[in-house]
Amino acid sequence: MKKETKLNVYANSLIGVVVIFIGIVLFNTITAQLKFKADLTEGDLFTLSEGSKKLLEDLKEEGDGSKLEIRFYLTQGEKGVPVFVSEHGRRIEDLLDQYQEYAGSNIELKKINPRRDTDEEELAVNDGIQLLNNAFYVGMAVSFLDTTEVIPFFDPAKSTTLEYDISRAIKNVLKLKEDRQTIGVMSSLNVWGGPDASNPMAMMNRGAQQPPWFFLRQLQQDFNVERLEATATEISDDIDLLLVIHPKNISDATEYAIDQFVLSGRKLIVFADPLALKDEGNNQNPQMRIPGMGGASTLSSLFNKWGVNFENSKVVADFNFRLNQRDPLSRGRIMPAYLALGKKAFNQEEIVTRDLGSIRMPYAGSFDVSNLATGLTAKELISSSDQAKLVDGMSSQFNGEKIMDSFLTGSEDGKPTGTKKFALAVKISGTFTTAFPDGKPGSNGEEEESDEEKTTNSNHLKESESENHVCLIGDTDLLSEEHFLIQQRFLLSQNVSFVQNIVDHFGDDTLINIRSRNQDRPFTTIMDLEKEAQSKFEDKLKKLEAEQQAILQEKTKLESTGKGQNQFTLSIDPEALKDIQKKELEKRKQIREIRKELRSEIDLIQLQIKLANIVSMPALVIIAGIIFFVRKRKVTAAK
Repeated sequence: MKKETKLNVYANSLIGVVVIFIGIVLFNTITAQLKFKADLTEGDLFTLSEGSKKLLEDLKEEGDGSKLEIRFYLTQGEKGVPVFVSEHGRRIEDLLDQYQEYAGSNIELKKINPRRDTDEEELAVNDGIQLLNNAFYVGMAVSFLDTTEVIPFFDPAKSTTLEYDISRAIKNVLKLKEDRQTIGVMSSLNVWGGPDASNPMAMMNRGAQQPPWFFLRQLQQDFNVERLEATATEISDDIDLLLVIHPKNISDATEYAIDQFVLSGRKLIVFADPLALKDEGNNQNPQMRIPGMGGASTLSSLFNKWGVNFENSKVVADFNFRLNQRDPLSRGRIMPAYLALGKKAFNQEEIVTRDLGSIRMPYAGSFDVSNLATGLTAKELISSSDQAKLVDGMSSQFNGEKIMDSFLTGSEDGKPTGTKKFALAVKISGTFTTAFPDGKPGSNGEEEESDEEKTTNSNHLKESESENHVCLIGDTDLLSEEHFLIQQRFLLSQNVSFVQNIVDHFGDDTLINIRSRNQDRPFTTIMDLEKEAQSKFEDKLKKLEAEQQAILQEKTKLESTGKGQNQFTLSIDPEALKDIQKKELEKRKQIREIRKELRSEIDLIQLQIKLANIVSMPALVIIAGIIFFVRKRKVTAAK
């Protein structure tokens, strides 16, 4: 056997390196021409959803073969374009490629680079695309026949809603505005904006105008939304779906109109509330307003007829779904009646809740549907955990600690006692019958009826002709944006998605499984470990706080002793008071130490999980390499 020289070894090594390099170049060149993608995310977040595919299939039936044109504007190769914007633009481009690939010749996708002072920039300006940082554009215009829908700017902070925004724009150009569903909104709260009716100073100041609530502005983008007064006694036939929000002190005539609306086969969504924080009653002094003073709301006649019991004097407190004390809205308080509901609270078999991640419902009421009227069935959409109870609404805002203590009263194993599960939102289905068998209230037949009354009674409906659906939600504050939206317009929860899902479900459900795809995927493992750590220190902390309270009471008692007839003269033992103050300082120090230990425990848990994530992949690679090396050596040795 001829022995290889060093030169031959080096030459062979060099040739091997060149061959490998050429192979890599050829592989990249060939694969670059192929479109292959593997979406390994939970819920396939980077793959077109069924809703988008259905929308594109419907496109084939629209416009006699007319193409839908998408003009995507992304500035590239210019100074001043942030790297994260370029990356965001590439993701949008990839998503639009999927739309075109699925729709084929029905979509014409134009990718335009609008650099400054070019014809392409003129196109962007004409389409209404927004110039950002005086340097770049990233937006889209969708045209079909004579209709154009524009997304002036794709916000990188809202990357999780990309598919929904694109599909909604396509849907809006396919459906003419006059063909959209009409939604009626009847509310005793100021959801429409304008001057604050409860604030006389705002009423006199013409410049102080409140915008419509966020959920309403979102609905107006997709539907024709019509305002109905809370005292309305008639509902137009043009309205396809009715939202009734906080029906407080509602008249029989208004409730009759809602009754007939349901019996006509149209859909109803009701937001009732035992404690609406946005309803401050008739108190016109801005400094004396107390949230929830306006009273509860319900549809008593309709609920009684349907066999629905709504607890409108008490709210649901939940040991498991209470608002986290580290949440900015809690301000460090314990708030068991402010519900921050997670995935386990949602019905996974219903499309409106199946993919939701989180919803906030402050001081919500519950529905008992165990005694429904004949012909009706109910499905719970949102439920509390099975460790919940009903508590007084007003006091629940201020007595969170007492409520948490009441959960554990008489408990021997540290688990809540006297608790059960409550339905917070339900869908009622079936054949509905009227709650007003004698016709419109006030028409008793004893006096001669007017022609208008005769016409009304002749059109009186006693039963729905076919199965219908009604959705009941035990909270109105989930619609108020301060409970799910921070100032930078960042969504804390999916309250609006839930509302939009119900509206779509009762009409066109194309966009439901796009909007509600679970973008909020919390680290449940971390949350569970943090809860476990909190429970470990909770007993110690409560014991110390109780001892601290006893010391404060003793101090107060000591300061009040020696009061004689002269109420302004105190006789106090200085040594005893000094001893009490020393004990008080000691307890405060112990409480701080316990809280410090708790924070350290939580920080350690988070650090351990981060390290596990960082180390796990390299460790797997090393282990695989060792196994490969050992096996190869065994095979070589066997030869």
